[in-house]
Amino acid sequence: MGWVRLRFRPADSLRARALRLQVLGYGAWEVYLNGRLVQRSGTVRPNPSQVPAPEQLPAIEVPAGGPATQVLAIRFAPWQSGLLRLGTGNGNTARTLLQVRLRAEAQVRQQAAGQVVAALVSSAAAAVFGLLTLLHLAFFRYYPRQRANLYFAFFSLALALSGLTAVVQWGVAFPPLAVAVLLPFSQTLLFAVGYVWAVRALYALFGFRPGWVYKGLWGGVGALLVLGLSGATYLGNVLALLILVTIIELVRLTVRALRQRQRGAWIVGAGFAVILLVIVVLTLSALVSQLLRVPNPLQALSSGNWAVGLLFELSPALGISLFLAREFALDSQLLQVKLAEVERLSAQTLAQEQEKQALLAAQNETLEQQVQQRTSELQRSLTDLRATQAQLIQKEKMASLGELTAGIAHEIQNPLNFVNNFAEVSAELMAELEEAQAAHDAEEVTALAADVRQNLGKITEHGRRAAAIVRGMLEHSRQSTGERAPTDLNALCDEYLRLAYQGLRAKEKTFNATLQTDFAPGLPPVQAVAGDLGRVLLNLFGNAFYAVQKRQQTGEPGYAPTVTVSTQHTEGRVEIRVTDNGTGIPAGVLGKIFQPFFTTKPTGEGTGLGLSLSHDIIAQGHGGTLAVESREGEGTTFCVGLPLGAGA
Repeated sequence: MGWVRLRFRPADSLRARALRLQVLGYGAWEVYLNGRLVQRSGTVRPNPSQVPAPEQLPAIEVPAGGPATQVLAIRFAPWQSGLLRLGTGNGNTARTLLQVRLRAEAQVRQQAAGQVVAALVSSAAAAVFGLLTLLHLAFFRYYPRQRANLYFAFFSLALALSGLTAVVQWGVAFPPLAVAVLLPFSQTLLFAVGYVWAVRALYALFGFRPGWVYKGLWGGVGALLVLGLSGATYLGNVLALLILVTIIELVRLTVRALRQRQRGAWIVGAGFAVILLVIVVLTLSALVSQLLRVPNPLQALSSGNWAVGLLFELSPALGISLFLAREFALDSQLLQVKLAEVERLSAQTLAQEQEKQALLAAQNETLEQQVQQRTSELQRSLTDLRATQAQLIQKEKMASLGELTAGIAHEIQNPLNFVNNFAEVSAELMAELEEAQAAHDAEEVTALAADVRQNLGKITEHGRRAAAIVRGMLEHSRQSTGERAPTDLNALCDEYLRLAYQGLRAKEKTFNATLQTDFAPGLPPVQAVAGDLGRVLLNLFGNAFYAVQKRQQTGEPGYAPTVTVSTQHTEGRVEIRVTDNGTGIPAGVLGKIFQPFFTTKPTGEGTGLGLSLSHDIIAQGHGGTLAVESREGEGTTFCVGLPLGAGA
């Protein structure tokens, strides 16, 4: 807390006029003029922490005709606040605790008029940059690939906000302390940020990659913020240096684009040329006035910071904006040209398409006629193919029947041979018996009768054996109606193995093979069509005998043809495995053996339907599986899997 006393003597011309005494300060004060209290703000206390927040009061009127020498006394106590450290750096206005200004009425009016003009200029600048912000945001919205519009919108937005802070600063007569202190600093910071965004916009506009200079500019903005918050007195110098480096970088990028002859770069260069021209003119005007010692005609312009600042803000901004607008217009024109080209090509394509449609219609009509003709031909071919297929299937069935018949005939031939032999011997014994009776040799008659009786028993035994074979075949024939019945697979496999072997021996007298069986004891009966399963087994056995016979014909030393059939009971199913040590099946054709009409046998020895029909009987007729494993030159194994509940 302290006192300030000042004696002042107004000129005679001023004593006749009313003056204005304005006190501005950050604290509490009492103002005495000629010993009279004329203004009080707050309560002056010796403890600064108890001093209330300051308030801004109107100017004090100093009446005309006062004493020649007047005394101004102020009792003042400062207010403590961290806000006092902030300032604009231009005149240390925010850090001056107490200001007292004595002005004439004309000076007050001139100051008010200057504030109005500055506020209007700042408002116009804020409006212009606000419109530029909206315009380039719209450009970026409809053309996101040109990111320069986005960066330039950030530049315009920062300068628009900077202008608004100036409007608020100059338009409010007595702003609160926070507003009075923070607004100049915010204006400074926004101005710097805006120009850094302008640099980024030029990088994107001309297709340059941002380098260390751009990063350094953002570092300068950060330094400006730190210095402002710390209350540095040289903040204005830092701002000027940052703006200078920014303008140099903008000019450098523009010159680089001009050297590369980029389209429209001269428009941006014109904006910076205006700034350089203003600087050169103001500098030359000041030098000439000093050399000639005459008044500077541009003194008013150079002293009006708002005018020069407006030129510095609007010139490059309008240049960049015009460049972007020109680019947008050129792109639009190019788009219209391309659109017209697309329309022309579309019309041409439409005409070609109509021509093609007419041609296709004629071709379709021709094709329909050809399709109808080919369809009828294919129908006839399909009918012939089905007839041929039926004949082949019938041939396969007859081949199987022939093998079965040959096996049955060979099986019956043995007992018939015994019957014939014993019958001939019995006839000879009867002739000897008649001779013994004529000779009345009772003992010889008795012996011959016993031999005849024994021969008749042999004839009966072998006759019954032949009858049993025929009866078994008839039973299988009756079961081949398609109805499933419990079937003993062990007996069925044993019977058809012998029949297949005897059938082959009936055609090839010299063929011999070893037959091995490994039947699982107690094998449960399977619901199946015995005749169909017999056909499958006959086909598998026949292929096995064919394979071992072919390998035997190669003359391989020590080779013994062997065919093995085994059965086993697994969980929920019964398996029949037919194994041979024949030639095997090549790996390249192993996946095709179940295809209809596919065969590895020479022409005339197979139809290619045996395994296909066998697969259909097992898979579709009995719900089982038919698989094959083979190694070429070593042998083949077919595995038939039947579910125990098949057909139940």
